[in-house]
Amino acid sequence: MKSRFFFVFALSQLLVLPACGQEPAAGAPPPPAELSSARATMRTFLEAFDPRHRRPGVDPLETAASCLDLSEIPASVRAVQGPELAIDLKDVLDRTALIDFSQIPDEPSGAPYRIRVHEAETGNPGTVTLAPVDDGRWLFTGETVRTVPLMLERVREKEVVEGAVTDGPKTFARWLREQVPESLRGGGFLLEPWQWLALLVLIFLGVVLDKTVTTLLRIPFERFLARRLDTVATEDLRKALRPAGLLAAALLWWPGVTWLALPVDALSVLVLAARLVAMGSVVWAAYRLVDVVSRVLEARARRTQSKFDDLLVPLVRKSSKVFIVVFGAIFIADNLDLPIASLLAGVGIGGLALALAAQDLVKNFLGSFMVIFDKPFNVGDWVTIGDVEGTVAEVGFRSTRVRTFYNSLVTVPNATLISAAIDNYGARQYRRWSTRLGIAYDTPPEKVEAFCEGIRELVRGHPHTRKDYFEVHFNEFGAAALEVMVYVFFVTPDWSSELAARHRLGLDFLRLADELGVEFAFPTQTLYLRRG
Repeated sequence: MKSRFFFVFALSQLLVLPACGQEPAAGAPPPPAELSSARATMRTFLEAFDPRHRRPGVDPLETAASCLDLSEIPASVRAVQGPELAIDLKDVLDRTALIDFSQIPDEPSGAPYRIRVHEAETGNPGTVTLAPVDDGRWLFTGETVRTVPLMLERVREKEVVEGAVTDGPKTFARWLREQVPESLRGGGFLLEPWQWLALLVLIFLGVVLDKTVTTLLRIPFERFLARRLDTVATEDLRKALRPAGLLAAALLWWPGVTWLALPVDALSVLVLAARLVAMGSVVWAAYRLVDVVSRVLEARARRTQSKFDDLLVPLVRKSSKVFIVVFGAIFIADNLDLPIASLLAGVGIGGLALALAAQDLVKNFLGSFMVIFDKPFNVGDWVTIGDVEGTVAEVGFRSTRVRTFYNSLVTVPNATLISAAIDNYGARQYRRWSTRLGIAYDTPPEKVEAFCEGIRELVRGHPHTRKDYFEVHFNEFGAAALEVMVYVFFVTPDWSSELAARHRLGLDFLRLADELGVEFAFPTQTLYLRRG
């Protein structure tokens, strides 16, 4: 019992910062009369359990808990453990001696007042102590509160002293314990058997609630997205709703563990775990929601002619996720009462080292803004950045990914884009095609002229060529052919469309040559043999 109490209690103290008393400010108001002395505090505490002194509208257990110094109890469980410890302390006093108020000092200052419960032992002084705290209130000391379970274990076999009031108020956890069969109360490993069973039931109910909430939310969310936005893949929606079910389970576990009359050490750890699950689920849900919204925005961006939104959506998605993770970490730490100010101060002290280490990060960040505002390329453009050539696949917060024509994915740091020469083939208004058609040397001049004029007509009639500027001329006497230069521009949005336009125009050249009887030449050599 002792080792179990101190081990888990120490763990909870490391995880949750206790609220320590502070020096009262000058001119601070005097303590309330009911806590102004050892006698006043003892009277207030005992009368809270006496039905004859019960005041309407006032929770007697809250009044009794106010007489305890709970500064060593984790803040997350004080509201629950305060009444429980007050009941245990009342039980200890009832089995020790009948309190005589006239024997307790009534001065607002003085030495602590002690009641001997049993012989002192390691980790258990065996005394109930009342002492003043910094603001002048007399409270049962933190040491007394911490060792109440140990003292109660020592005196549990004693009879209640005659004259003690034993029909005081009870918490729901105490009432629930009394409904459990006697065979399941007492003993057990760390916890009583009924508490282990209750925890298993609570976990099972949480899992069922998790699945139920996820299933119930999926159908209306699918309908909402289909009606108002765009259809989202079932797998994406399932991932987005998964944290909602976990949050519902955590909201059941959080109050549920407070109904089981658990010791302060076990309750502190379980409440902390439930809070972590609840707050982590909120952050996780926000993180997954970014994916769903991004899919919707990407679908809309694909339907617009502008390429700017195709570039902006991935960057906004990643930036939003970074913000959610950072904000979520601060949110969780703040709700767990961790010393945020001390952590931030530590970051300030190491700011210089952090700045030096983050130079590349800042450059990449500026590079991403350069891509957004300067717009050297858009997603899907064919670009050359240094020795990297391919189509832009994604622009991120730190880097840009380029899909090469042999299907590899090259990651280019955005810092490189600030000083690199970027050749954007995708930004071309026209796509040039310069080629030479070699025809046989024995082609008559009239056919050469007709062939050139026919090509000009084909260019003029092609749906994807520039009509105001092109060149088709007999240009050169080649080594094996008469060369006709064809210099045209295509008006196409991408490389695939350009290849299709070339394909069509090239076939038209072949048909024209066949109609005119023009033969395409191939490399030949003529050998003259002279007999001597």
